[in-house]
Amino acid sequence: MTIAVAYKIAGDPRSAHVLDSGVVDWSGARLSISDDDAVAMRAARELGDALGTEVVGITLGPDSIGTPALRKNALSKGPDRLLVVSDDATTSWNSTAVGEALARVVQRDGTITALITGPGSTDEGSKMVSGVIAGALGWPSFQDVSAITTAGEDLLLTQHTGGQRREVRVTGPVVIAVTSDAAAVKVPAMKDILDAAKKPAQLLTAADLGDMEGRTLDPIARAVPPVQPRLHQILDGPGAVSELVGILDRRGLLPTAGSTGISGDDAAPQAAGTPAAEASAATGAAPEHAVWVITAGAAISPFLPALRRYDSVHVLALVPEGDKASESAQLPAFPDATSVQVITHASDVPPEALSAALTELVDAQPGDIVLVPNEPSERALGGEIAGRRGWPILTDVREVSAAHVVSGRFGAISLETYARAGVTFVGVIGSLPGTGACSGAAAGSGNALRAGGAPVVEVAAPAGAIAPARITAAEAEDVSERRLATATRVVGAGRGFAAKEDLRLFHELAEVLDAAEGATRPLAEGDAWLPRDSYVGLSGTVIAPDLYIAIGISGQPHHTAGVTDSGVIVVINNDPEAEMFEFCDYGIVGDLYTVLPELITLIRKRVAAPAPESR
Repeated sequence: MTIAVAYKIAGDPRSAHVLDSGVVDWSGARLSISDDDAVAMRAARELGDALGTEVVGITLGPDSIGTPALRKNALSKGPDRLLVVSDDATTSWNSTAVGEALARVVQRDGTITALITGPGSTDEGSKMVSGVIAGALGWPSFQDVSAITTAGEDLLLTQHTGGQRREVRVTGPVVIAVTSDAAAVKVPAMKDILDAAKKPAQLLTAADLGDMEGRTLDPIARAVPPVQPRLHQILDGPGAVSELVGILDRRGLLPTAGSTGISGDDAAPQAAGTPAAEASAATGAAPEHAVWVITAGAAISPFLPALRRYDSVHVLALVPEGDKASESAQLPAFPDATSVQVITHASDVPPEALSAALTELVDAQPGDIVLVPNEPSERALGGEIAGRRGWPILTDVREVSAAHVVSGRFGAISLETYARAGVTFVGVIGSLPGTGACSGAAAGSGNALRAGGAPVVEVAAPAGAIAPARITAAEAEDVSERRLATATRVVGAGRGFAAKEDLRLFHELAEVLDAAEGATRPLAEGDAWLPRDSYVGLSGTVIAPDLYIAIGISGQPHHTAGVTDSGVIVVINNDPEAEMFEFCDYGIVGDLYTVLPELITLIRKRVAAPAPESR
């Protein structure tokens, strides 16, 4: 047995330059191994030590990644040896080609039985390559894994998905994408650096991997998305907080008296046969292509009407047998779907173990698109289907028309348009317009469980197509009360809070604002002060509320990329040089422990006051 870790040498997103044409220029970006991949390297090293086996690092990229300095840097972080595909021919490869190429490296080595990756690439924010590698290898894959232990030759994974913390026992080969807190990264000591110079690194070319022709996917158009101008108005002095509350009130961004507290709930999906749905269907062309939507519990109903406008919509829903309390009454009904297939499976079988069976059920043709919600289990399944079929991956799908698919790239600093003709895509749902659905939730919260719509066809997963993985324990995790992706108001917490108990001010502000609670990655995954699903950012949840208030947040690129579509951004920070101020409409430079109590008091008074016309 050999443990492998796949890492990427990429440019710092802060150094990316977007040209007027929409092309992203990385020529000035310094190449480095991302922090997330450093975590994966450490997790692989710890697993290798536990099993008494070697760790091999594998990577792929242009000629520039094969330098001795970059190889030495990687080897100092834990691997015993490297397999490096260094070839400029790879620069035009899409995510599917990269995943397949890395799978071929694994197969070429012949000893690797477990592959660990980081949560997603630093430059693209993609969380799909781990699934693509697994699909190309025919292995299962699991994302959002925060711990890996051993039980004999089996691996025990601690995974966070669907509002649960579950333990999964995997027998046989597997691909694992770990979270940012899966291991504590150590700064390489001098001995590590000296030892790295003695470790072997094998350089490969694209030709060593066999025929990789036709592995490019070129957009037919690129564009720079419109950037909302920010006011950059810094409020100061004793009346700054009062002035801010007045501004937010005049702009209609505060909740009204008697608010029902439903901000952030999914909008009710349009049922087939309603005037809105019929009008939508009437304005679109007759469906010529199909969209296949896959869910393992994530909410998908809100965006089905938008897809039905141009396409027939086929839903594939994975449902554990234990969820069927009364036959068909508990099976999800999707009124806006053309067809619904429910794949039932044993309750102790994780959805990720069903990718082979699911791939066979997706009868997609050229011009069709397979869509998955941006959730761990669904991303893994989508990546595996792409890897098994050789279909290209698109992340952050923002528009699906009869002829085109529009995808956000690199945190949506660029938009790329792809023609559907002759191509079958697998896409991760992003900000589909008019649906408010960017991210799923636990089963039952967004999927309308009601009569009507397409008939449900039950399909039992064939036993031979189920990977040897079992859920041995599961428990509900703390989750955000309101869904970030659809919230109209969001407050975000960062490192400016000195202690977990200080978040009482944050919770109180969210309550008086009737807002969803978000957080930077350290608070959601590292310190775990807030639920994991509260992580806001390019690798977490991308949000677009009417109002976003960032409290004690410095403004790292992955966070700002995840909030850039917000209507009004307010920043509260005691550091006047914090990068977050560059993205604000209104800012207060001050101590949050002084600003928040006053802000809470004034908003509470303003919300409780009668409306102007009744005064």
